[in-house]
Amino acid sequence: MKATQSDHRYLAKDLDLYILNEQNGQGLPILLPNWVIIRNKIAGFLRRKQKEFGFQEVMTPVLGSEELYKTSGHLAHYQDSMFPAVSRNNETLYLRPMTCPHHCLVYQQKPRSYRDLPFRVCENSILHRYEASGGLKGLERPRCFELADHHIFVSQDQLKEEIKKTYHYIANFLTSFNFPVSRLVCALHDPNNFAKYHPDKKVWDSSENLLINSLNELGLEYITLKGEAAFYGPKLDLEITAADGKNISIATIQLDFVLPQKFGLNYINREQKKQIPVIIHQSPFGSYQRFIALLLEQTGGKLPFWLAPIQLVILPLNDQKEVKEYSKSLQKELLSNSLRSEIWQKKTLNYLIKKIHEKKIPFYVVIGKEELENKKLNLKHAYHAGETRELTEKELINKLNQENKA
Repeated sequence: MKATQSDHRYLAKDLDLYILNEQNGQGLPILLPNWVIIRNKIAGFLRRKQKEFGFQEVMTPVLGSEELYKTSGHLAHYQDSMFPAVSRNNETLYLRPMTCPHHCLVYQQKPRSYRDLPFRVCENSILHRYEASGGLKGLERPRCFELADHHIFVSQDQLKEEIKKTYHYIANFLTSFNFPVSRLVCALHDPNNFAKYHPDKKVWDSSENLLINSLNELGLEYITLKGEAAFYGPKLDLEITAADGKNISIATIQLDFVLPQKFGLNYINREQKKQIPVIIHQSPFGSYQRFIALLLEQTGGKLPFWLAPIQLVILPLNDQKEVKEYSKSLQKELLSNSLRSEIWQKKTLNYLIKKIHEKKIPFYVVIGKEELENKKLNLKHAYHAGETRELTEKELINKLNQENKA
């Protein structure tokens, strides 16, 4: 499908975010420096939110054993979406499609008490899923991606309250990026097709009722779709509308009564008896690839100042030594304030300004003899034509720092 001007694939090309080269493999984007800057800024923001909510960050391998995915049920229910096995020296491994089995092993690390719950663990996890070639779509649906993955281990009596807290956590995160959620989808199992789900009808009834009651108590409007649940439990998907008009899931909350049983997870309750916890699988924005793709479409590529890979371009008006030296000095001062800038020259001024607009860079300054003499810089806003402010260097840096903190 051809990319339109509002499509993230078109916008990402202007911003130099990624490349797709079949020599590297279909659906395996190579992420460029500008993309990494955006990703790292979002990751830093997310980590602050995770700490506020009590998450602990872990790192787990991109590979898992055949036995791990047999235990979790992924080989039985998800193998068609997994890459083929890698076998060597009587050991069989898979590129992981999910992080939840690994996080179950984190929970298993030591005995747990009711005092340890909720136990919240998170990871920026590299995942691999073998999407059909016809379903691949830039960063929105690749075969390798990085998921902002969260798992919360809770007791039964904590579950409803934790669902509500989790919804507010996700809604708060998306609001910070001005993401308009187009619809909420409560995904349930299909009672006429148990082949794709775990077979315990009683568990399905109780888990679906609990999720629906939680959403009703939150006062949310949602639709229900049968047959769209994960194989281990019902879920809530938060969707937005992509540039092609389709609803895309951006965040999710999934209930899981099955995986804790499969891995033999437990905790000691107040009566000193073993109980099985419940897992809430959630992600506040899904994968970094999809989130950034949709963020580009929502903003038309004009990212908020704090996320822009290049925040300001310095345009020396001529090749005079004093102008060139001051331009480098200004860039060094901006860097010391964690402000990202580049010096552009060797082309006509009009051409460079046109490029600044094409690459959606928020600000630029033109530096010539007059600016050096007056010790004033004209800060021009590329997003808002005609908006110019005359500032000293100190005022310029203060202004940009304020934009960063906003």
